[in-house]
Amino acid sequence: MKLSQAQAITEAAIEFAMGLKDGRDAQYVVPYLMSGAGIGKTTLIKDIAAKRKIGCEIVSLAQYDAGELGGWALPSDDGESMVRKRPDWMPTSGEGILFFDELPQAPVSNQNIAAQVVNERRIGSYHLPDGWVIVAAGNRMSDRAGTNSMPSHLKDRLMFLEIEADLEDTIAYYYTKRINEKVCAFLRFRPDWLHKFDRDANACPSPRSWERVSTILSWGLDPVNELEAIAGQVGRAATADFTGFLKMYESVPDIDELIANPMMADVPSDPAVLYAICAAVSSRISTKNVDNVIKYLERLPQQEFAAFVVKDGVNRTKELKQSKAIREWIMKTGKNLIL
Repeated sequence: MKLSQAQAITEAAIEFAMGLKDGRDAQYVVPYLMSGAGIGKTTLIKDIAAKRKIGCEIVSLAQYDAGELGGWALPSDDGESMVRKRPDWMPTSGEGILFFDELPQAPVSNQNIAAQVVNERRIGSYHLPDGWVIVAAGNRMSDRAGTNSMPSHLKDRLMFLEIEADLEDTIAYYYTKRINEKVCAFLRFRPDWLHKFDRDANACPSPRSWERVSTILSWGLDPVNELEAIAGQVGRAATADFTGFLKMYESVPDIDELIANPMMADVPSDPAVLYAICAAVSSRISTKNVDNVIKYLERLPQQEFAAFVVKDGVNRTKELKQSKAIREWIMKTGKNLIL
């Protein structure tokens, strides 16, 4: 499923769980987000918590030893017995999401500790407050990313949501984060480079690594060092194709002039150049120039290019949904996928 689908299901599960009190038992559902590395599972949970204005405690299960995760057993004040210390990550009050990350990467001992929290909402005598819900995540066994098989009593309680990288979801998210338009244009042109996990590679392309490429492009490095930095994020094969695309991107006509004179602007036949132009146009479309942009888009040989300009423009500027020019274009072309 898409990341946006997993988000909708997870938000529904959280909303339902927030309304339950102690004794929730069989009604309580724990979403488990599974995918290849770099899809954005952790970011998704942080965003949900921020949206609800609740806490978010991220517990990377593979990074703890069993004693630290479950709470160290320490001598009591009178020295007559051992008392288990409350784990530092265990919330004591309020509302929030307890996020067990790297679940299948954790050793079995840590998985069993997590299972007690998932099944009983407690560790020893320490109970998870009613206002806290549990979500878990990890990589798939098929990715061979150091995963361990989970015990059946843990799997039985999880709702497995398998997520695949999706271009439209990723681009929509990138626009909320103001990701460099060149990255978006390249991925539209070469969607096969969006996510290629290779467990034997030091760096490989993923939605997360392309987001970091956008950051690298803002550093102002010289071309040689920029290439090396990008390769350190997405690998050399993807970098070669990306830098080749960037050279072509720099040759596109002046976008402001194109928008100002849409009927006179050149319409290239090369698909790569069209992707570059359309990405630049989509980053500049606004309620003030939308009429001229639509005039240019109607001249394109394939309206699929126009569709992604309109869709990406609306993702950037929601007010464009009400534009008369866009609504008339939708009626004319039947491209109603953006509303």
